[in-house]
Amino acid sequence: MTASWTDHAVVQLLQTIGRGLLDVIYPPRCLGCGSRTETPSLPLCPACLRSMERAPTMAVAARLDRLAIGRGALDAARVLWVFDKHGTLQALQHALKYGDRPRYGLPLGRLMAQAYDVDFAPPDGVIPVPLHRTRQLERGYNQAAMLARGVATSLHAPLRTDLLTRPHPTRSQTHLSRRERWANVRAAFAVPTDLNGGTWLLVDDILTTGSTAVAAAQTLKNAGADAVHLLTLAMART
Repeated sequence: MTASWTDHAVVQLLQTIGRGLLDVIYPPRCLGCGSRTETPSLPLCPACLRSMERAPTMAVAARLDRLAIGRGALDAARVLWVFDKHGTLQALQHALKYGDRPRYGLPLGRLMAQAYDVDFAPPDGVIPVPLHRTRQLERGYNQAAMLARGVATSLHAPLRTDLLTRPHPTRSQTHLSRRERWANVRAAFAVPTDLNGGTWLLVDDILTTGSTAVAAAQTLKNAGADAVHLLTLAMART
């Protein structure tokens, strides 16, 4: 087991070095318009970044209200952008989640924090929605944890990757109905310790029906959280 994890770490290090060399040889371009970007940390030019559609707070609340099960688990929710299928945001989110670009998470998380700190005081801790160990090993990282690191840095709040776990593997939510999504995740999470109150900020990459976020928030509330807020990078249109 130790050797497996060591081998995996070596592979990840070599991949990181390789990506760095490629960025030097082939400078990254904006995922929206193809122009050169000033830094490889976020592949968006200023113009494309300004053009991204912000997610209205009322629309986020309405999306969560459609999920009748679990109402009250989330005390507030904010989303940075509306998901644009086949557009710039989808290319960015897929690069972060599936394209082995975890470094995009830090600058994106900092942008997400701007959508949160307008309305709220810093939380007692920032908690990423966890992956099951098998999926995280396959992917090499948790994209929500990368985003949460940027959020926590900007809000000057502790990053708490230890407070929420996913001991049970679940199916991908991508092609499931609203009812199937809830059934898939309602018992997926666990909290290893009593939270003893506090306001906690839950971070994920995308809000679709809200099933995953509500299931995670309910678990935190059952462990003693006073309030749970949600912050995501994007919200699906459906």
